[in-house]
Amino acid sequence: MEAVGNAIGIIIKKPFILIFWGILTLIITLVEYLLPVFRTIYELSSISGSNFFESIISFIQVIYGFITDTKAVIIIIGVIVILAVLAAISILAAVLLSGYFYKLNNAVNKKHGEKNEFATGIKEYFGPMWLVNYIVFTAGLLLLVIMVIASVPALIITRAAIGKGLEMLPAVLFVDVLTCVVLFFGAMFFRIYVIFTYPALMNNGKGVFLKAKRFADSNFWKILCTVFVFDVIFIGFQVMFVSLDDNIWLLLLKWIFLTVFYSVATTYVFAAYKKYSEKRAGKRT
Repeated sequence: MEAVGNAIGIIIKKPFILIFWGILTLIITLVEYLLPVFRTIYELSSISGSNFFESIISFIQVIYGFITDTKAVIIIIGVIVILAVLAAISILAAVLLSGYFYKLNNAVNKKHGEKNEFATGIKEYFGPMWLVNYIVFTAGLLLLVIMVIASVPALIITRAAIGKGLEMLPAVLFVDVLTCVVLFFGAMFFRIYVIFTYPALMNNGKGVFLKAKRFADSNFWKILCTVFVFDVIFIGFQVMFVSLDDNIWLLLLKWIFLTVFYSVATTYVFAAYKKYSEKRAGKRT
């Protein structure tokens, strides 16, 4: 948690972090307000009366039915479209993040950059950032598909056991716990590996993915708890936001929360990378 404290200190000294996320999250909040996708899904599930397991299984069945009933050519076209969309998102994210991460990395490492740091960051890191984003987004989508497929047996067994007494309870608990543990640690390692790819890119340049993997391998357990706390806070607030009625005050609260959350989270990543990298370098010497 020391890195979190360092991150907060950096944010206080460098207000551009809050300004950047304030502008970005304001746009996100307004878009979410105009197109309330998550709220609509939540309300539809409440109206239908279906539980979480039934909703997930129904969704998987719809996707599976679509794939099996669709010609291979259409599936290939769909994959190409998805990859093209991911490429477009990667380019947009690279424009924003290359400049922001460059300024943030300079702030964390107490470097005095140029006057136009944001533009310099885009100029120097747009290409590598776009490639990293594209690989990360594509790998993340593949991981999501694998996780959904891996969770199907546990969902089916759990659904079948509901309302059938305690006879199947031990087997259901074993399968559910095993599935949750595997998915949790798999997803956590991937996320820790991914988020530290960006400070590795800003500080090392070459061999980014290898350096990020080594960093994740060496510091996984140290970082896991902090990332988990971030997750709990984020999910808790999102559940609260969805359950409340939309109004101007809720919109303002969402904006403030997202601004502070992403400011602290991104600064923590760079502060933690600096802290643990320096400790590792100190041990070598």
